[in-house]
Amino acid sequence: MKITKFLTALLLVSAALLSSCNKDESIKLYDLTIRLSYPSEGTLSPYSGATVELRETNGTGVYESQTTADGTAFFQVPAGVYEATTSDTHVEGDYYYICNGVIGGIIVDGKEIRTYSIEVKTAKITNRNPIIIKEIYNGGVMLDDNSKNFQFDKCVILYNNSSKDYTAQNLAISMAPGYNAEAASNSKLFVNGVLEYDNSDYLPGYNGIWYFQNDLVIPAFSQIVVNICGAIDNTQTVTNSVNYANADYYCMYDPEYEGGGTQASNKFYNNTSYYPAPADVIPTSHYLKTVKLGQGNAWPFSVTSPAVFIYQTEGTTPKAAAENADNDWYHTGYATTAIYKGTKVLRSWIVDGVEVWNSAKLDGSYKRLPADIDAGHVNLTNQLGHALYRNVDKAATEALPENNGLLVYNYSLGVDASTDPSGIDAEASIKNGAHIIFVDTNNSTNDFHERQKCSLRGE
Repeated sequence: MKITKFLTALLLVSAALLSSCNKDESIKLYDLTIRLSYPSEGTLSPYSGATVELRETNGTGVYESQTTADGTAFFQVPAGVYEATTSDTHVEGDYYYICNGVIGGIIVDGKEIRTYSIEVKTAKITNRNPIIIKEIYNGGVMLDDNSKNFQFDKCVILYNNSSKDYTAQNLAISMAPGYNAEAASNSKLFVNGVLEYDNSDYLPGYNGIWYFQNDLVIPAFSQIVVNICGAIDNTQTVTNSVNYANADYYCMYDPEYEGGGTQASNKFYNNTSYYPAPADVIPTSHYLKTVKLGQGNAWPFSVTSPAVFIYQTEGTTPKAAAENADNDWYHTGYATTAIYKGTKVLRSWIVDGVEVWNSAKLDGSYKRLPADIDAGHVNLTNQLGHALYRNVDKAATEALPENNGLLVYNYSLGVDASTDPSGIDAEASIKNGAHIIFVDTNNSTNDFHERQKCSLRGE
């Protein structure tokens, strides 16, 4: 017994010495409290276990804490300026909630105990729409002689993220105002630091919208390719581009729709560089139609940083809603002319949205999608053929019994692109016959990574 007591004491002393050696006494830590505030209508009350992440604005510090039952998260961190985000999914009763919020400019200086509040945007869902944006390819690729960038081959890929076939009626695609995230004009979208439409029941669809002619049937765990421009085999002229000559693909092509431009050259989306006649194998029923609202002879989908969203109208068609003058919207701070025109899309119609920022201009970028649609952003290095690809939900995908032995791991795409934190190679696994469930938290910072090449290249 005496030997046992001696050894126990010795171990305790050793542990204390190790703890003392590992602790950097020169770094002082200060208390910080973050409270999550939910909508006043009471659709969701504070709950325990919501994750709050704290990032140092001008440093590398990252801290994480979970809320207590009253929605409060506690931190002890060094002095500095921080940004706090929360991104969580929560089931309560018969409803499923997606919860997102962000607050910047958090100052920790030791002068007082700091308390900040994050206003959490919540999406309350009963029968959740399973259609998500799986991939965005918009940055273009260099010509074979490396002389300049080729950017007439954009696409977005939609995916049925469920085990049941889904029929989408009145499905449409548009983008939030501010063609590029880094555009200085975006500052006019903010009033007292808040997006002008952040608390509205709508999201502006800018310059124009595109919609499917017919109901769109997407089988379980399957995708739909939507070409934005250049619906041809682009590899005939640019080797590392994409071949869209596929009968299963859809494309944005409606050069005869007359929009609101004041000049003849602005009345139609008919720029043949963007809209060559689609490949013969693509059925005309797969052409997306447009309602052209702004000026220009091509839909100005950014090659650096678009904010794209998909939606389904209810009680009306996308065309009728966009042509309804009561829904007209004009860029905040500018004249009510076609140059700055968009249409109000009800927030309740929004199915999914992704905010993209230019990797080279992060400091000057502005958030254009509200937190309940996308609480974060994903970065793109354009002109290199890169795509933005959704991360795999590792636990959910591995839990599918039919995936036994079919999943491919060790996903790696080179030093000039990021990677999927799950480690699962989604495209290789799909080719193996696996079913993939992708992450969908309405926060593209967590949901996406920058892929080295568009998955349609198939190499």
